[in-house]
Amino acid sequence: DVTERNRNEREIEHLAFYDILTALPNRRLLLDRLSQAIIANKRSDRHGAVIFLDLDNFKSLNDTHGHGVGDLLLVEVAHRLKGCVRQIDTVSRFGGDEFVVLTGSANPDYAAQLAQKILAQLRVPIQISNEQLSITGSLGIAVFPDNGADGQQLMRAADMAMYTAKAEGRNRYHFYSDDMSARANERMYIEQGLRRAM
Repeated sequence: DVTERNRNEREIEHLAFYDILTALPNRRLLLDRLSQAIIANKRSDRHGAVIFLDLDNFKSLNDTHGHGVGDLLLVEVAHRLKGCVRQIDTVSRFGGDEFVVLTGSANPDYAAQLAQKILAQLRVPIQISNEQLSITGSLGIAVFPDNGADGQQLMRAADMAMYTAKAEGRNRYHFYSDDMSARANERMYIEQGLRRAM
């Protein structure tokens, strides 16, 4: 009975912190590790980075080939991402077709090299059943402590940088910069003004 209970507790803990499909750490575990990395880096005066990846045109591929193929594609992407990073880095499935790589001890040059490596891995066609599928990704990079003091700020910064990469043509990476926040705020102000005007 004790053995069974211990196994059940381990399974529940695994479900709470890991993605069922890819077995990668989920959003909850990622944010916890990010908080720990921020604290550790403050003590040692080191840099770290958050790389936010969104697969390009995944929805249309999913709609065309079916969710089963889409799931297998996500599992393969997870496998390739894990092959790109060091053991001390974290690869997480953030949700849907979004993944996040956390490099707790890394300078911006390493983050850029890692982003290039990820893009190159994604460009290699993926064989699923009898089909060869091609996928690309858009990546946004936020460096800490420069781009945010906490996990929420860093994730927002990396997300903004990722959308900038998408807007610039996809299949690329972009570092966060302060003017992105200014542009996002200006766009929101204009959209709210237009809604009120209508």
